[in-house]
Amino acid sequence: MVLVWTACDSVHHGTLPCEGDDCIAVLSDGVDSEISSSSIDDDSPESSGSSSSKDKNKSSSSVEKSSNSSSSSTHRWQRHSSSSNGTKDTTHVEKTSSASTPVTSSASHTPSSSISLPTSSSVEEQPETLPECNAASEGRAYTLAGVLYYCLSGKWETDVQITEGVTCKDGVLNLKKVRAYKPMFAPAADSDSVATSVYRREGVRISGVAQKGPFQAGASIKIVELDSAKRLAETRRTHEACIVSANGTFAFDGVDLVSPYAKVEAYGFYRDELTGRQSSSLLKLNAVVDLSKRDSFNVNMLTHMAAPRVLKLVQDAGNNQPIGSQSGRALSDVLSSFGISLGGSTGGFNGGWNRGGATASSGQKAAEDLSIFDNDDYGAALLAISVMMQSYGSANEMLYFANRVAEDIQGDGNWGDNNTKAKLADKLLKLDSEGGLAKIRRNMESWKLGEVPDFEKYVRSFWTRTHNFETCGTMNAGQVKHVNNSQSEYFVSYYEQPDGPRIRFICDASTKSWRVATDLEKDTYGLKGDYNGQIKNGIINQNKLYVYDQSKRGWREPLPGEILDFSSVDDVLKSLAAGEKVIFFLRHAERGDDTGKKGHLTTNGKKQSQTVGEMFKGEDIYFANSTYTRSYETCENIALGAGITAMGNDTIPELDGEWFVKDESKFEEYKNSDGGGWVVTSAYAYRGSYSDAFYPMKSRGDEYIAEVVKPRFEKVNKVAVWISHDMLVVPLVVYCTEGKVNLRYFDTKQWINYLAGVAIIMGTDGSIRYVPVKGLSSGTMTM
Repeated sequence: MVLVWTACDSVHHGTLPCEGDDCIAVLSDGVDSEISSSSIDDDSPESSGSSSSKDKNKSSSSVEKSSNSSSSSTHRWQRHSSSSNGTKDTTHVEKTSSASTPVTSSASHTPSSSISLPTSSSVEEQPETLPECNAASEGRAYTLAGVLYYCLSGKWETDVQITEGVTCKDGVLNLKKVRAYKPMFAPAADSDSVATSVYRREGVRISGVAQKGPFQAGASIKIVELDSAKRLAETRRTHEACIVSANGTFAFDGVDLVSPYAKVEAYGFYRDELTGRQSSSLLKLNAVVDLSKRDSFNVNMLTHMAAPRVLKLVQDAGNNQPIGSQSGRALSDVLSSFGISLGGSTGGFNGGWNRGGATASSGQKAAEDLSIFDNDDYGAALLAISVMMQSYGSANEMLYFANRVAEDIQGDGNWGDNNTKAKLADKLLKLDSEGGLAKIRRNMESWKLGEVPDFEKYVRSFWTRTHNFETCGTMNAGQVKHVNNSQSEYFVSYYEQPDGPRIRFICDASTKSWRVATDLEKDTYGLKGDYNGQIKNGIINQNKLYVYDQSKRGWREPLPGEILDFSSVDDVLKSLAAGEKVIFFLRHAERGDDTGKKGHLTTNGKKQSQTVGEMFKGEDIYFANSTYTRSYETCENIALGAGITAMGNDTIPELDGEWFVKDESKFEEYKNSDGGGWVVTSAYAYRGSYSDAFYPMKSRGDEYIAEVVKPRFEKVNKVAVWISHDMLVVPLVVYCTEGKVNLRYFDTKQWINYLAGVAIIMGTDGSIRYVPVKGLSSGTMTM
């Protein structure tokens, strides 16, 4: 198939520019030879005599970097236009290209016999599929995973040899039967359109790439010439073409420019960096370019945002300066507004946000020179800002936001809306914390269109500096911070604030950049470790526990089974195997202020006991209590809740609480001097402290199980409930669980809750196992 593309280059008086069937690609069979790749190189923008600027050559490099062709096709391009005097200006050009190579061409050619429509190298599969190819979609093109597919005769094809026409409208590329073809010739421009005596260029070959992510096949490129005599007003002189590749490359051949100044519009679907797929909505990005000394330019998010600033700078200069002289300054101002300093921009963060006035250095690039696949700081900055804008929402939301920012920058060269900056920083913070930046990199690398630059550093720099984080470096590596920007939705007043957002950030020692801190990092930051195996609750996530490893002088996540939580009485009861018996060894329910033997339960304590008793309905329970009144009342109310009217119980003095105490006077002395019985008892249970006041816990615990507990299992049919006191329950639970529950009041201020303790379970073979157990919602209380 031979493709003869008709790009509109017309002046319309009171009529619409050509679109749809007016701008078509004509396919013919009357050609017979193919041009070599070497002749293409000779006619590239780098070697063209009309493209002598070194910077201009660099601007086209983004197109070359996108090249990753798997097959090539020879396009015969035919352009019909009118000159200013109404004469025909027809140029025939032929060139070999692929889906990933820009179509630039020489002024003469040798026709080729046949070509294939462009295809792209296949890339990693995205989680999407081709739509149905049916009569309604006949002739349509669709891009999937970087490959162009054409719906022909009910099948999706990639290698197409067919004589049909190509059109693009609203982002859709179509193949269709060619109707009778009539070249369009527009009438001459009238005197009020553009001056024809200066800056006229004839037969200009223009190429470039349109990117948000790459614009897709079917997107349109429209060049609107601007009238330099009328303050760069748009004229009716336009030039249009379709993108027929999967990487956003476009080309115009033999364009006659009355004015070298132009507004460019790229309109269509694009590849979304965040999703990796084609966008669901159409997008229009603009650029303002000076074609007096360049034949190539790109359209991207930075050209779109810099365009209003370019025009304002020209206006401020009395409309006496060429657009090209202000393009670098405009780019510098946009970058500076995002805190990026390249080629003379100030970075915008010195003592607050910069208020314009940055003067670009002589080496400053223009936005139209850049590509998201340029593997340098400029490419990284373009991709970063493109990602920033995309993070704001859908294509429409993104464009609305980008236009608002561009409008703010337009006036004085700076984006001064700190509230909106904080909102954007929050979106980027969230994107980063959820792994979005890594996902974007994976998506773009899978396209295989070029190197993906280090855009992450600029995204992270924006949101961290907006939220008042100092530069991350060697001196503050490992520091963890909270967001103290009151305009952020992640703002908290101080690091340990228990309510509000729990996200925190760490200066990564390896990357020298801020990132979201893990739970371990933020929960243990500044937490002091005193002994090996120490367990503490997290600073931010106070329901999480961490273990101190003295050999590494740091905290770690607990190993599986290293820390035991309290299981509910109901769950333990239901989990008993056939023939197993259980004694629920619990602390009494809530008591009043009287801690003596005659002290009673509170009204709430009685309700607590009855609630636990409901879990035992239908069970034959063996009750045992200490010599204290509140212990008996707890048994009594549990029985009431279980529906037991006549409670049979034993009073066991060994439940009173002094079993582990060796010297009562020493115990009282330490209680008075070291902060009370809870501090002393927990330090003894976990650290072996106060050995002159207590028995060795292991041997004393063994004795309790052997002498007090095991013999009484003979009285248990299936379930027993024994009610004791915290001074016995705490060391006994620590003994039974080998210290795997956290009742370290001396350290973490956690103590055994009411109606919590340990389930002592005997198997049919007489073996004993232990499960920490709770009757209420929590097994511990924090004091």
